[in-house]
Amino acid sequence: MSRDLSRDQALIETKNDVVSSSLLKNRAFVFLWLSSTTSFLALSTYLFAEQWYIITVLNKESALGIVMMVTMIPRVIFMTIGGVWADRYKRSQIMLVSSLVRCILVVVMIFFLKMSILELWPLICFALLFGVLDAFFSPANTSLLPALVTKDVLTRSNSFIQSSNQIAMFSGPMIGGWVLTVGSFTLLFSIIAIFLTMTFIFSFLIKENVNTIPQKKGSTKEKLREGLTYVWKMPFLKNMLFILVIINFFFFGPLLMGIPLIVDKVIHGVALDLSFLQSSYQGGMLVGAIIVGILNLRKKRGLIILVMITFLGILLSLLGQIGFLWQGIVLLSMMGVLSSIINVSLISTIQEQSDEEKMGRVMSLINASSNGLVPLSYAFVSLALVLNLTISNIMLLCGILIVVISVIFTLYSKVIKEVN
Repeated sequence: MSRDLSRDQALIETKNDVVSSSLLKNRAFVFLWLSSTTSFLALSTYLFAEQWYIITVLNKESALGIVMMVTMIPRVIFMTIGGVWADRYKRSQIMLVSSLVRCILVVVMIFFLKMSILELWPLICFALLFGVLDAFFSPANTSLLPALVTKDVLTRSNSFIQSSNQIAMFSGPMIGGWVLTVGSFTLLFSIIAIFLTMTFIFSFLIKENVNTIPQKKGSTKEKLREGLTYVWKMPFLKNMLFILVIINFFFFGPLLMGIPLIVDKVIHGVALDLSFLQSSYQGGMLVGAIIVGILNLRKKRGLIILVMITFLGILLSLLGQIGFLWQGIVLLSMMGVLSSIINVSLISTIQEQSDEEKMGRVMSLINASSNGLVPLSYAFVSLALVLNLTISNIMLLCGILIVVISVIFTLYSKVIKEVN
């Protein structure tokens, strides 16, 4: 029996190695993977540079929230239009143009910086344009993947890309901090421009199959309406959207706003404790992306997703009740793993179930629906704090709501059958 198990395990590992090797031999996928990674590096480094420039050079901490909103909210809004364009034009071409124009924008910022005229209002304008341009890159990037790989390796492909994106988002601030330690903002913005130049080159090298290039039919408004109708008439997609709404509204707001408050109000820690907790969640997400790539989940994904969402709610409730730093590190690491597995599985499932010609609009609506609610979630948590609810109670209540809703979905929703 043990020999049989060992042989089966060896066969599984060999199969995983073969699939991974075949993915890396797919030049179009590799260049898509690299373009996504360098674009995320550019975005995360840009956000860090933007924040630190406002705080240390402009000395206008009160404007930080405004600039961040100007960067991120238009990005969410324009994702829907970006999705329509991804279904009408060559997707690699959209990625190419987006990265090139963003690179030019950063070069202009460097010029403003050298001329000592990069004040608050020019910075807000640059933030707005950068967010809008990035909004066209993301749906083109995510909707192109299913056209480059087969469905049986779609989960593993998403795992590759999500793992790299997590590393990029985590590395951007580290790169920014190191550069500013030994250099200047001019050098930092120059490095961001280099990342975007690399994104441009990788996007240029992606060779799309002629049969997968979208056709220019109908106006942008008509295509957007068609995409909304398609999602609304597909029970599976509506269920997925609702699940994403739940996670992003009741989970990410309390989590991201709550971690600093947990450090300050609950465990009475210092800045180093905050970095430990934030790194634990990011590290967990990286591990989760690697795990789902190795497992390449194909069966009972609907049930697995809902069960993991249930555990995510439980862990969120427990996080608000911790008394020691190590407890937070353990819980956040587990939450990061679960979040990443849920995210990769959801994206892979949606890509498999959606029509190729509507992929860009579906992915943009998914991204806009999920990311767009995060600012509202922040507002919800802020209002709860104003009403004298503690962060521990907010996390407890939101965690219970997530558990209840996911259990209801598990018992009564068709989503399990639709994605198995």
